[in-house]
Amino acid sequence: MKNSLRQQPPALLIGLAVAAVFVSLAPVSYLLIRLFEFGADKVIQNVFRARTLELLGNSLLLAAAVAISAVAVGSFQAWLTVRTAIKGRALFAILAALPLAMPSYVTAYSFTALFSGFKGFFAAWLVLTIGTAPYVYLAVSAALFRSDAATEEVARSLGSNRWRVFSRVTWPAIRPAAVSGGMLSILYSLSDFGAVSILSFDTFTRAIYSAYRSSFDRTGAASLAAILVLITVVLLVLEPALRGKEVNTDARVRRTSLINLGWFTPFAFLLTGAWAVVSLVLPVVSLIRWNQTGLSEVDGGEVSRALINSVGYAFGGGLVAVIFGLALSILTVRFKSRITTIFDRSIWLTHAVPGIVVALALVFISNRLLPQIYQTSILVIIAYLILFLPNAIAAMQTPISQAPRALDEIAASLGATKVQTIRRVIVPIAGPGILAGAALVALSVLKELPATLLLRETGVETLATRLWNETSVSAYAAAAPYALLLVVVAGIPAWLLNRQVRQSMRFDLNQRMERE
Repeated sequence: MKNSLRQQPPALLIGLAVAAVFVSLAPVSYLLIRLFEFGADKVIQNVFRARTLELLGNSLLLAAAVAISAVAVGSFQAWLTVRTAIKGRALFAILAALPLAMPSYVTAYSFTALFSGFKGFFAAWLVLTIGTAPYVYLAVSAALFRSDAATEEVARSLGSNRWRVFSRVTWPAIRPAAVSGGMLSILYSLSDFGAVSILSFDTFTRAIYSAYRSSFDRTGAASLAAILVLITVVLLVLEPALRGKEVNTDARVRRTSLINLGWFTPFAFLLTGAWAVVSLVLPVVSLIRWNQTGLSEVDGGEVSRALINSVGYAFGGGLVAVIFGLALSILTVRFKSRITTIFDRSIWLTHAVPGIVVALALVFISNRLLPQIYQTSILVIIAYLILFLPNAIAAMQTPISQAPRALDEIAASLGATKVQTIRRVIVPIAGPGILAGAALVALSVLKELPATLLLRETGVETLATRLWNETSVSAYAAAAPYALLLVVVAGIPAWLLNRQVRQSMRFDLNQRMERE
């Protein structure tokens, strides 16, 4: 009995978890309520319109094309920086992750301001590939760090060429990570609003925003949102089958020589250099070019207010997400049960819901139940909690699980309560992971656009919304200072996050080599 009581979680954690689940399920509840109100006939009529089918084709084609190219680019970058002896590997690793600091709509703005007529499918594909390839790169890099390269060396010694080694040895080991990164690319492409809007390519998100803004009838917007959510749920269900089975490798990591690329070295430099020019140099050149004009025309007070609002939202969103994410992470790791599993899956159920759908749900719910918080910062922070709570949980669960459970027992034997044990034992040990979760959420908040556009308080502007407002009327010079400042500010958590990821990978690698 004493042991079972000891396993009961603190009421504070349960209360925070219930509140987080309740809030996170708001978008799905909203869609179900709206579709029920509209009636089956009206919903079916909206779904099977020619315009809806066109949007479906555009969205799926773009998502598939971006996923394929992002997996190709990200996997190649990871292989080049982890497995080969090419000079400048450390520089290539930094360049591969740098686009994380640049929101897709900033990249879209940069290209549009640099090249007239840059719009349509190709433009959207290129911009979203630039924005999502780093996700694949980080995932595949981690997989390559943790896999045993000795098997590849054995295959080469037996006469297999590089392509056969990659297809039969390397790819099976990194396939789960590559597919996961590709799935992130698909979900990002389906939910993106800013880039496709600036580049004038019609997808579900752009159509949902237009339907919401142009009509008092929300049937069309809700129907399109429901289709988008259904697509993302289907993709998440299919992901395990696409990932395939995990390849079991020896727990030891053996030191092996890096691959000498030989005659392929110049081509590798050419490919990586060309991608760095397209993904980083051209956008930065565009930002600098337009800033030369924009800085002389911009209102310094407006820029300062937008910067303060962006940082304030990032801090508030990161803090709230970490508080609720910490409670859920501790419950799922330290007090695992059927209930905590349901909590965890409920949070991840809404992970793929696009920001614009979350915004529509909160507008509807706040107007009907809590009109006092409509168009306030409270509603904006709630939207960030729904959108980015899974990001915080993903960053915190592993470090919390690595905190020795024996320390919990020692703390309890010394008279510490469960809350005191969490505060004095678990949180300090998992501190780096908690900070990484906060940085990840802060970065996501800084880059978030549609929910902030629809929910922010009247008169409150952020760097992202000011950039959007100026770009929508082709005021590139006026938009440039906001874009450049957004990249600089977002670069701080992006750099910290990338550094934390790479340190974790090296720490894990060193530990395994010590056990050899």
